[in-house]
Amino acid sequence: MITSEMKNSRILLVDDEQTELDAYAMLLHSMGVKNIFTLNDSSVVLETLDSNRASIVFLDLNMPKVSGIEVLKALRAKRPHIPVIIITANSEIETAVECLKIGAHDYLVKPIDLKTFSSALRNALEIGLLRNEVLSLKGIRFEQERNANTAFDAIVTRSGAMHAIFKYIEATATSGLPTLILGETGSGKELLARAIHEVSNLPGEFVAVDVSGLDDTLFSDTLFGHRKGAYTGADHPRPGMIEKAANGTLFLDEVGDLSETSQVKLLRLLQENIYYPLGSDQPRQCNARIITAANKDLSKLAGGKGVFRMDLYYRLSTHLIKVPPLRERKEDIPLLVDHLLKQAAGIMNKNVPSVSEEVVEFLCRHPFFGNIRELKAYIFDAVALCEFDVLNDTIILDRLEGAASVTGNEEPVSVGTNSLESIFGHFPTLTELTDYAVNLAMTISDNNQSRASRLLGISRQAIHKRLKKNEAG
Repeated sequence: MITSEMKNSRILLVDDEQTELDAYAMLLHSMGVKNIFTLNDSSVVLETLDSNRASIVFLDLNMPKVSGIEVLKALRAKRPHIPVIIITANSEIETAVECLKIGAHDYLVKPIDLKTFSSALRNALEIGLLRNEVLSLKGIRFEQERNANTAFDAIVTRSGAMHAIFKYIEATATSGLPTLILGETGSGKELLARAIHEVSNLPGEFVAVDVSGLDDTLFSDTLFGHRKGAYTGADHPRPGMIEKAANGTLFLDEVGDLSETSQVKLLRLLQENIYYPLGSDQPRQCNARIITAANKDLSKLAGGKGVFRMDLYYRLSTHLIKVPPLRERKEDIPLLVDHLLKQAAGIMNKNVPSVSEEVVEFLCRHPFFGNIRELKAYIFDAVALCEFDVLNDTIILDRLEGAASVTGNEEPVSVGTNSLESIFGHFPTLTELTDYAVNLAMTISDNNQSRASRLLGISRQAIHKRLKKNEAG
């Protein structure tokens, strides 16, 4: 039965063969569907959805520019509320299962008759309407993302926590008051500071200064500048960063590392809004908006430990943003992997390589104590070494294992003469060593036999046989 919802639904057909598109469109027209859009370029699917909102996407699997699998992944990441129906001549069950695991709603094998097409369309539409209703009740609007402030375009995320931060920034940015951004190293604090600057619509520059390595003299000279002759070697006057950021934003990163004397100077700058260049007794007006960041919890440093001035903390944190670490927004990892692959390939003048689902899954389970910066290091290194446009999984997996040993809480095992005895309580036999290595590899690989076999340098069949033997024993 063709319902009114089916007739009024907006359908996007994606296939590189125009004859196939014409056939599908004719089939839909015969069903009474009116709003049909066709596309023979798979590389612009997301752009097309931005201008033509679709209820359902019918997607061919084998296309030259961007494969249907890659388009499907992008749609699941950016438009997860839109049902995607795969159309292909490939009847292999493995391919169908892969598409369904990624998130395809249905999988149709050519040739497709009217009854099959109608059934798939009706089912997808019902699911889509139900999904949109649930999202509406939860207050989620995917279509509104297109209208979000462009100041946040550089921040790759679909995290609810991050979008809440965006809303907070939009509400507070134009106040001009100090903002403190707290977050772990590599979590994107400077990107948020730049977003605040852009949302503020200030005419001046965004000036970033890492103050962690500055002693008191360098801190004063960097921020306030100096007059000629202020100290030995000061042959010319030099404006400070405050002057450079006039009518703009001055971003001070890692303020938690400032000395007590520098903290006092920063406090005075915030309180009085004036500063003195080195060697000058004439005050100058600060016309820059101050944003600061730290990778430490300054409230604790200011409270119990007294390392950071409490009055300065409250001055800096008129507006306070706490950035969640990457391990608390794992839904961002697939998006970031895709973004970083394209970025690295562009810089290195390579084609964007493909990456296996296994690697993405392992990345999603990794704690990322180095956050996005750590992920970027792994992706860029792998892209530099990749051949034939396929990412070498082993490179990334090896880096993940190395990172786990560096960032984990375990104490390093002694490599002295008694290290084995300290582990086993006695000098182990070869059988005990083998069992220990197999069990450790399975633990590290989250019970994935293929990965554990690579760690051990043996075949998957060999490790399977060993595990079966241990179970039998």
